[in-house]
Amino acid sequence: MSFQDDPGQRWGNPQWAPQPAAGEPSRLGGQRTALTVLLAIIAVVSVLSIAAYAGRIGYVDEVLESGSIDRAAAEDADGFVAVGEILWVLLMLAIAPVFIVWQYRHAKNARLLGSQDGGVASPGWAIGGWFIPLANFVIPAINLFGNARHSTTSAERRGPAIVPVWAVCWGLAAALDRGAQASIPDELSSDYLDRLRTADTLSLAANVGYIAAAVLAVVMVRTLTTRQEAALATRMTSIGHQQPYASWPAAPPGAQYGQQPYGQPGYGQQPYGQPAYGPPPAGPPYGQPAPPYGQPQPGPNPPPSPFAPSDPPPNADGPAAPPAPPPPVPPPAP
Repeated sequence: MSFQDDPGQRWGNPQWAPQPAAGEPSRLGGQRTALTVLLAIIAVVSVLSIAAYAGRIGYVDEVLESGSIDRAAAEDADGFVAVGEILWVLLMLAIAPVFIVWQYRHAKNARLLGSQDGGVASPGWAIGGWFIPLANFVIPAINLFGNARHSTTSAERRGPAIVPVWAVCWGLAAALDRGAQASIPDELSSDYLDRLRTADTLSLAANVGYIAAAVLAVVMVRTLTTRQEAALATRMTSIGHQQPYASWPAAPPGAQYGQQPYGQPGYGQQPYGQPAYGPPPAGPPYGQPAPPYGQPQPGPNPPPSPFAPSDPPPNADGPAAPPAPPPPVPPPAP
């Protein structure tokens, strides 16, 4: 049986037909562990970035109050911020493919559990939804929420609230980050320091949101994976670990493919105690020549006709006279 079959149905129900084999579920344990580690690391990097932005904001305030610029302090503040940004980008490049693979497998497993939702809930949108600008803040969350509804042992099919909470937190943090990037001033502008302080403030707030989103993502990934694993285990128990449809029956122990079970005659063989072949056809014995063409074939003597006499009739004139001797031959002339 497959994951799509209803264990409560039986073959005799004309309104139900068996579904084709749905395949084996994908394992999510590896992605769950990897995402837990990577998201924890990026949260730590975001904490360092918060410290870097806070330090540069304090330096800008000092410059605005004193009117003097310390080049060494400015370079140190800029370098700290740059290191935090580079580490954050590298970690996001590592997290993105792992998260997408996890979400795709989660969507495929939901299909095995009976999900028939179309649109953005399909497994293909678990990947493609991340590559559409602006929509990538909505489609992945809808995909996760819809598939999580079918990945539970509860009959109510409720989606977990952690998914929309994570999506809102992630969207707000990303919006603040884009606002910060748009606020970065030109070095030649007259209000460079004021605009730099505004951009750093937005970046600091964005990293706070990223930390919250990372924590929520860890909880979401682990929760959805655990729910789906429990649903898959329950489904396997309900169908009794039966073989998928269209599978060949297993051969008896010790038998090879093409062999008959012990006690059963093979192909073309007669049961035990029966002759393997019928009686031989009538004809000359093996090794002796057959009669010429047109001559009667030897065979068993036919029974005598009831109308033929068994013995020839006797001669009415008595026994037959012997034949006359031949005349003498004259001697040759001298």
